Amino acid sequence: MEFNTQNNKTDVKNLLEWLRDYSKTRINSRLIDERRCIPPYIVLDLGNHGLLGMQVSPQYGGINLNNRDMLRVLQQLGAIDPTLASFVGVHNVLGTRPIANYASEAVKEELLPSIATGRKLAAFALTEPGAGSNPQAISARAMPDRETQWQLSGTKIWIGSAAWASVINTFVKTFDDKGQYLGISGFAIHQDGTGLRQGPESLTMGLRGMVQNTVYLDNVRVSSEYLLGQVGTGMKAAQDAMMHGRLCISAVSLGGMKRCAQLMLRYAKRRNISTGRLVDNPVTLVKLTDLTESIVALESLIDRIATLLDGGQSIPIEAYAVCKISAPEFFWKAADNLIQILGGRGYIETNIAPQFLRDSRVLRIYEGPTETLNMFLGSKINHRAEEFYEFICEELNAPKVADALKFAVNEIRDFYNTESYFLNKNSSNRWLNICIGEIVTLGTLWAAVEGLYKHSGSQRLYRTAIWSKLHFEQKLKVVLSGFPANIAINKADILDEIISSYSDEVGEIEQTLSGELHDLDEMLYPSC
Repeated sequence: MEFNTQNNKTDVKNLLEWLRDYSKTRINSRLIDERRCIPPYIVLDLGNHGLLGMQVSPQYGGINLNNRDMLRVLQQLGAIDPTLASFVGVHNVLGTRPIANYASEAVKEELLPSIATGRKLAAFALTEPGAGSNPQAISARAMPDRETQWQLSGTKIWIGSAAWASVINTFVKTFDDKGQYLGISGFAIHQDGTGLRQGPESLTMGLRGMVQNTVYLDNVRVSSEYLLGQVGTGMKAAQDAMMHGRLCISAVSLGGMKRCAQLMLRYAKRRNISTGRLVDNPVTLVKLTDLTESIVALESLIDRIATLLDGGQSIPIEAYAVCKISAPEFFWKAADNLIQILGGRGYIETNIAPQFLRDSRVLRIYEGPTETLNMFLGSKINHRAEEFYEFICEELNAPKVADALKFAVNEIRDFYNTESYFLNKNSSNRWLNICIGEIVTLGTLWAAVEGLYKHSGSQRLYRTAIWSKLHFEQKLKVVLSGFPANIAINKADILDEIISSYSDEVGEIEQTLSGELHDLDEMLYPSC
């Protein structure tokens, strides 16, 4: 991607300053949360300042940021309001990126100018009732309808910004006119397309201001011109968007972590308890130290990956997984500790902390749940790890960490080959992969910090390198000693029997009292 580096830096500095000022005078996150809606003026203002076309060429109305600067913007938004950060991230990465990188030139010219400026919004429809973290399980399909037309049918759920979007990138299984499977294809579908029907909104626990709703594809007709790539290659566009989406989620989490640290310190310095200032209490010191070290470790990895991307380097898929696994888990822990340090004040809705806890929670699920990604990461390393070890050695500049990680993976593999807690071999292998994924995540964070420390000699990075190494070694000890649940593992039928017995003690609770009536009276329906 071509861009003017000097202008880029200046633009981003001004953009971050504008965001900070804007957040003080024009954003009320609690009202957004309570009313479950982002005010239209905010969307327009974000669009007018380029935040909805951050990586779109100026030719189409975008501001053409590089990866490092876009992640800085998302970090800033994550500190201001994770809901707004998620909205901007979904639009830029899941909504805009597939069109900018995989649509035809004619479709780019048609859609990008309005999308990049926020006059239209874009969404990404992959998830289905039976297909979440496994895209290959999707059942929505496209069948040929005349020479240049396709008919799409199926149901997509929990689609961010779908009801607001003018364009929805939709991924379906494609078949030829003889029923032969052609692979998964992506289409940029207009919201007003015949047969596309917006379904009900899901009342989510967090990120309440951002709509998540069902989308019904009732034989939607779409031209081949709106394909994202070629027929059967849609997962290339989807995976590209999701990989960068995982990196963006990590930047949003990083911003949220920094805001949590600020609030924790602000309160702890002012609050006096029986032992003196709360900030001097060892519990507070341990929590804040753990948080600040995790921030440095995570930021080291994110910044290194962004720098490599901007230099034209390809990043192994495992590195994106590590970012997505670690960042939301750190953010969730920070939000939980924020509430705990604030005590009763942390439980008061007007004190920011409850909304941060709710908003951070879903990031552990978006773009692949932590457990699924751990299993995926462990499987990749368990079967084909050389490319990733090379990445740690060469790009993260941490060959000693790579050696330690190899040794640890072999130890875990040997341990679980002799100690089996599951009667089913497949379950044993999956648990092995999860354990490897967890240790690889911590090892990669350690490598990122270690490489930067070797380059700079910074004592600040030295402390974080020690912290990362100790966390890695501590996790390895736990894995090699066996988790308590491993040792007392029960089979599914035994667990079924145990939990079924709870009915005798607490009953089978299902509340059936009617709530509010929202349906239109049948006498007011249009005539059929």
